Amino acid sequence: MENNEQILKKIYLFTEFADKEILKISGIAKLITVPQGESVFREGNDAKSFFVVKYGTLKITTSAQSGDDVNITTISVGDHFGELPFFDHQKRAATVEALEKSELLEIPYKELDDILNTSETMQVHFYKSIANNLIQRVRILTQDLTYARELKKRFT
Repeated sequence: MENNEQILKKIYLFTEFADKEILKISGIAKLITVPQGESVFREGNDAKSFFVVKYGTLKITTSAQSGDDVNITTISVGDHFGELPFFDHQKRAATVEALEKSELLEIPYKELDDILNTSETMQVHFYKSIANNLIQRVRILTQDLTYARELKKRFT
């Protein structure tokens, strides 16, 4: 199994970081275990950390207007979640539940911000990485929306 530094280096937020910078991030990461069926957090909760999956499988769901849960995605080893409130300070937009016993690296926003504030280079790498990731997400969302609208036209 990979160590914490190897896992973090693969996360898009930290791919440009030097090894000594990754060690700083690893130093604030706390290993937590989430039993099968337990939630890491629930939609509407306050957000204070984001998470990297070291071991396990989790599902991300959100509430529909009908009150039903909608499965957004399933994530596993090497994936991460919960980073967006670091940027916009909003509450959790989804619920994350362990489908099996899972080990996560929890990275607190406050400590991460403190580390980033020690180096302009780290800040540039971090914010550039998030910008590139958000651009990719918008492109995928645009494709999905286009596909959904084409399907709707065919069936109406």
